[in-house]
Amino acid sequence: MSKTCNYYVTFQCNDTCEFCPIWDNEDFKKYQEKPFDLKELQKLNVKYLNITGGEPLLRQDLVQILKQAKELGFYTILTTNGILYSEKAKEIQGLVDQLYISLDYPFAEEHDRSRGIECFHQVIQAIKLAKDLGQKVIINYTMTRDSIRFLPEMVDLAEKLKVYIYLNPVYGFYGTQGFEPISFNHMKYYAKRKKVLLNEAVVAFVKDGGNKVYLPRCKAKETTVTILPDGTKVSPCLFNQDGVQGKNDVCSGCMRWPYMLPSFSLGVDKYFWLNVWSKIKGGFK
Repeated sequence: MSKTCNYYVTFQCNDTCEFCPIWDNEDFKKYQEKPFDLKELQKLNVKYLNITGGEPLLRQDLVQILKQAKELGFYTILTTNGILYSEKAKEIQGLVDQLYISLDYPFAEEHDRSRGIECFHQVIQAIKLAKDLGQKVIINYTMTRDSIRFLPEMVDLAEKLKVYIYLNPVYGFYGTQGFEPISFNHMKYYAKRKKVLLNEAVVAFVKDGGNKVYLPRCKAKETTVTILPDGTKVSPCLFNQDGVQGKNDVCSGCMRWPYMLPSFSLGVDKYFWLNVWSKIKGGFK
């Protein structure tokens, strides 16, 4: 089966997001950024290259990484906070198949508070520019127990900007079990809108409390490859670099979507079928 590579090109970030487990992690700060030959991923049957971080646009040789990825035929996905996008847009134009620009709230004051920096208007500008450049841009809406209050306004904003919005329940932020049952209904209701994308396997997994160490749903070792900024390959995942897949303490309740979403494609259960159905619906949209 084809694999996804989660390539953490940098652990640096120009945001201080309240829900992020990376930017203030001292262990991650020790990794220096070094070149990595993507040809190694071809031997591992990688098809999808997920460029992430930190903030990927801070990586100095990002353009070279993306150019090699396209030369080797990888499907490239990049998630950015949008702050540097206007500066880098022309350089990466045509090198990214799916561009996710993160937006937490539909209002400047709330988004800037969540991100720890004034950047809302830069993000909106980035979304508009990406669309003008013909980029397949999607708003990555990280939903917390607080921000989900503004789901209607977020959907309206995406429709106004004429871009898609992906509803992404947060992981690891004081426990997503804080979502009320009505919140899940809220997500599904707005997912009926044409520009709204939602993976129903994600919703079900959050409702069920995430990964169970006594019966792990995680298949990260079989479905993903993780590359760190210095080119080191770790397994099964970034947060469990030398442990047993799905069974360590850090795996309890895990909802880290860069690993769990690929995991849903392996092993036939309700998450598998909900994932398939969500992809079909997303394709029609």
